[in-house]
Amino acid sequence: MKRVSLFFILITMGLFLSTTCGYAKTIKVGYIDVQKVLYKSKRGLEATKAFQAKGQEMQKVIQKRQGEVKALKESLEKQATMLSLEARREKEREYQRKLKDLERLVKDSRDELKQLEKEMLDKLMKGLGKVVKKLGREENYTLILEAKASYILYAPDEIDLTDKVIKAFDAAEE
Repeated sequence: MKRVSLFFILITMGLFLSTTCGYAKTIKVGYIDVQKVLYKSKRGLEATKAFQAKGQEMQKVIQKRQGEVKALKESLEKQATMLSLEARREKEREYQRKLKDLERLVKDSRDELKQLEKEMLDKLMKGLGKVVKKLGREENYTLILEAKASYILYAPDEIDLTDKVIKAFDAAEE
């Protein structure tokens, strides 16, 4: 449904632009692949590395806690027959508490990574938007589309602005 409505919007825009602009203005259209820009630009690569480093740091903390919980469980299983009922219950409570703490840590880490990813993407997209607008104004583009979101089924390579945008994005200051 979304594709159909987008298709009709693009057709309507094309008809509108062709009739209102007439022969007075040439329509200039281009497209970019935002994913490619984010993964091949310097800023995108730096953000990806920082994100991965944060993820690895969190993973180390989680693995350490997992080791502690596993060791506590093994200790409880080995000593279960030798401990008094009260001592065994206390160790089980401690194990359950550490297990819940671990689960919370995993959830919190996941949430923090999602938030960090969102913030990084927002910052990159804001900068990318400025670069694309500047390029569009300077080179008199009527319309610049995003390749994936616009459902472009065919477009000649000549109107692919991705590499040009990557260069401009790398050259632009944050």
